[in-house]
Amino acid sequence: MDVNYGLNPPEPEDVLTSAGHEEFSGLMSLSLDDLLDEEGQQQFQVYLERYPVLARQWRSWQLLDRHLALAPAVEPPTGFVQRFEHRLDQQARRTLWGRNLWIASLIIVVWGGMLIGGASLCAYVLLYQGNWLAGLVHHVAYYGAAVSQWLELTWNTLNAWVATPQAIAFGLVYMMTAGALLTFWVRFLRHTTQATELASSHM
Repeated sequence: MDVNYGLNPPEPEDVLTSAGHEEFSGLMSLSLDDLLDEEGQQQFQVYLERYPVLARQWRSWQLLDRHLALAPAVEPPTGFVQRFEHRLDQQARRTLWGRNLWIASLIIVVWGGMLIGGASLCAYVLLYQGNWLAGLVHHVAYYGAAVSQWLELTWNTLNAWVATPQAIAFGLVYMMTAGALLTFWVRFLRHTTQATELASSHM
């Protein structure tokens, strides 16, 4: 029995490259869809005749394509779209409800902190600053009464002054003088405007 050590096995005449395999895959897809032109069909037949591996792959793809063509079309169950839209609506509502709950919780925490802070400040003032608070209340009440008395006195003075005949006569004279001045001013402006328009038209 002769054994030839050190000799490499014979290699095939044509070695399929990766580019050739990609080209064959594209041609095979087009052939399955009946989109190959005459030149493409010839190139595809060359691959099938030259490479048995590609021929076997082509037969497997043909068999798979026939099985897919014979398989019944699967349709969604009745009411699937309605149920899907209902679930989307429920999810959107849960998201909105969660966001509103988070905002409400934040507002409650902020307002609660403000109320607690205000109550703490009031308690501190009442417990440790009682004299100062009493003085502040006393001053506020005193100045409030003084302002109220001053306003009342001013109001009574105005009423008494308006009720006198001299005040009434003064008010009438003032109104007549103001009306005369206003009428004179309006006529003066109108006369000045008309004179300006005439001068502009003659230029």
